[in-house]
Amino acid sequence: MGKIRAGFLIAFFLSNGVLAWAKNEYISTASIFELEVSARVAGLGGAFIALADDEAATFYNPAGLPFLSQSTLTSHFTRPFGLFFYGTAGTAGKGWGGYLLLLDSDPLEERDLYGNPIGTFRYTSLGLIFGVGFRSTERLSFGLQIKAYALALPTQAVGLSFSPSLLFQDGARTYGIVWRNLISTPIQFINGHTESWISDIAAGIAWRFGTETLVIDFTENLIARGDISCVRIGCESKRFYPLVLRAGTNREGTSLGFSLFWGDLRIDFAYLLHFVLPDTYMASFSYKWKSF
Repeated sequence: MGKIRAGFLIAFFLSNGVLAWAKNEYISTASIFELEVSARVAGLGGAFIALADDEAATFYNPAGLPFLSQSTLTSHFTRPFGLFFYGTAGTAGKGWGGYLLLLDSDPLEERDLYGNPIGTFRYTSLGLIFGVGFRSTERLSFGLQIKAYALALPTQAVGLSFSPSLLFQDGARTYGIVWRNLISTPIQFINGHTESWISDIAAGIAWRFGTETLVIDFTENLIARGDISCVRIGCESKRFYPLVLRAGTNREGTSLGFSLFWGDLRIDFAYLLHFVLPDTYMASFSYKWKSF
């Protein structure tokens, strides 16, 4: 299990930072779902639960999917610190969406209990997300997200979880809430070991002021693992459209980003300034067409 744990730790560093590990917080095996799938959302500091107005709603709050007016194909990739490849591919339309996630490392050094090098291994995990949403009224919608997890290397494991959500629009304000991994099957390893998904509640508020939008997300894990409350704040401006500017912050760092629209093509870019880890960047490419 030594090399497996090493892989978990490295994936955890990428998604949550070394401060959380230093506080002996619980490390989620399915940490791939804690990484961003959208450079636009990364530029907003990860705040998107109440905004949920593009294909990324599949990942952050599927209750926003019924309000989409166009179908979208999207891809996202990054290579944090030159150590990992992380990429996603997704599609969404009015009321539905799906994403495939891949996290793959370069060869990692394996050490024994005494710190001596004994070989190398790779860490590779996959995630599959499917989201559906429907409108109850003109202002209220509900969503359901299904997540499937598979660890391919250095061993094998699988797991499944279900997350309900809602979105409520009140004029210029929108409110969202997601109960992540409310129902789940244990993550089952090939050797018989099992681990639980982390279940938490995430809520958000979005305000629209003409061409500007302010988004705030609040999260609180229900499984004790230290100080894990987090506030994410992001702002976005369409004042210079087709160039859209954004910035965000959370307990892990700050971010800057932009989108450039060219017909039905959208290019998103985010630069992340981490408080502890080296800076990195993310890019997404999306193509939209009319939904039927």
